[in-house]
Amino acid sequence: MKITCVIGTLGGGGAERAMTYLADGLAARGHEVTLLTLDDSVPDFYSLSPAVHRVRVDLPTFKKPSFWGGIPRLWRLVRAVRATQPDVLISFMTVSVLAACWLLRIPYIYADHLDVRLLKCSFKWKVMRNFLLRCAYRVVVLSERDRKFVALYHSHWTPAVVYNPALPAENKNLPRPEFLEAGKKYVLAVGRLVQQKGFDMLLEAWRRVCDDFPEWRLCIIGAGPDEAELKGLAETLDVQYSVQFVPPVQGLAAVYQHAQLYAMSSRTEGFPMVLLEAMAAGLPVVSFNCNGPDVIVRDGVDGYLVKQFYTDRLAAKMAELMKDEEKRRQFGEHAKEITQRFSLEKYLDAYENFCKEAVK
Repeated sequence: MKITCVIGTLGGGGAERAMTYLADGLAARGHEVTLLTLDDSVPDFYSLSPAVHRVRVDLPTFKKPSFWGGIPRLWRLVRAVRATQPDVLISFMTVSVLAACWLLRIPYIYADHLDVRLLKCSFKWKVMRNFLLRCAYRVVVLSERDRKFVALYHSHWTPAVVYNPALPAENKNLPRPEFLEAGKKYVLAVGRLVQQKGFDMLLEAWRRVCDDFPEWRLCIIGAGPDEAELKGLAETLDVQYSVQFVPPVQGLAAVYQHAQLYAMSSRTEGFPMVLLEAMAAGLPVVSFNCNGPDVIVRDGVDGYLVKQFYTDRLAAKMAELMKDEEKRRQFGEHAKEITQRFSLEKYLDAYENFCKEAVK
């Protein structure tokens, strides 16, 4: 089967990581897979299997001042999709390419990697989006909550839940990254430095615990428009001495291996890949009980879930694990079970079956 996968870029991000797993996995199963990205200005952060045909298309911006401004873009999308000659197309969070599929009469599957209840767009775009998604063979969402929301408010869509996969961590001992200070223990957080990720609330929680744990450090790995603001907040809270801001790291296996605890303070999530990877590496977790982590983390088994936005409770659960090495070890061992609960095989089976049914 000829399958074309489409995503905006392969820059760093959870959806991009999941797309590489999907394209590589389908290619390994004998399918002819093409991965098409739409913004050639963003360099690839992730690599692909040589079995996947990589195509880059540099298209005009999504935002045009008028309806007619999108016609040249649509024409280029039609040409790009037609050149891959797919039997079926899978799009991750890229709605515009679905219009090309509709014109070419190619069956398509659309997957959203955000909380669908919080998506915002203009009325014109909302009408177009609703039409294209009701024509999709499947609209894949990341939680049962999202599926129920779609079923209630978009009854003509065909939603299905497919959880992101968790792959086993490397077993070999990896050298300690240079930015992790020797002799210190680390609470780790990873993501784009944007409001959605809630690192401002994590810093507030850290202010409550850092004085009691002088041997611990908070390491935030990522980049984004809020970097200067977050560093300023760390200074305002007087925690800059125990907080490290680190640029995005290619391959986090060594970081997970030398950290002791993972913290997630997001305001909203889809089904965060970084949380899956941290748990697969054996890290216990403390997270806000937002969409995604509420399915991934088993409260009191492999981590703690705390009420959304309550930084005092986030701090209390972090402190509970920071002072209890045995509980961290127990939670970490249970966390590794994530690779069976959300396996790559289940993920690939779901998409492969959707593709076969859509072609029929």
